[in-house]
Amino acid sequence: MKKIVRKYESVMHGPYQKMSVKYGIATGVIMSLVLLIRFLVKMPADSPLSMVDNIALLACMIAAGVHYKTKLEDNKITFKELFLLTFYSACIASVVYGVFMYFYARSIDTQMSVRCMQKLMNIPEYSSYTKEQFESMSGYSALAMQAVVFNIVMGILWAFVSGIILRNEKSSVK
Repeated sequence: MKKIVRKYESVMHGPYQKMSVKYGIATGVIMSLVLLIRFLVKMPADSPLSMVDNIALLACMIAAGVHYKTKLEDNKITFKELFLLTFYSACIASVVYGVFMYFYARSIDTQMSVRCMQKLMNIPEYSSYTKEQFESMSGYSALAMQAVVFNIVMGILWAFVSGIILRNEKSSVK
């Protein structure tokens, strides 16, 4: 009888969990600095996640994967290890960025929630919402939570992309 389910084996070549924390904190700080620089050059954000944030997240994840891979013996790494490294890093970066987003919207760019609310009011699907609903959707905590959730979702996508681009060893399937 032919086996329907095949066994998948992969070898983890390095301490990806430990490095994920370091790369995640660094990525979160870099994304926070990008947000702050945008504010300083008079291009403040009008939503918790923008194309600039996506590009910064992807660039940091690829840089983390490349740096991690160069530290490994023989520079060999599987898709699974790269995916886990970059996804865990993105999760940690999202939390760091979300905490910064809360303080940024509350203390640095106090008009961000107003810009977000105006942007939401211009969307036809939200025409039946009340002002209180718009205010709750664009409050400081809501902006921070949106930043965390959106970055984690984008982290899944970018982890696939970085894993596919950077892997150089295939796992064995039996």
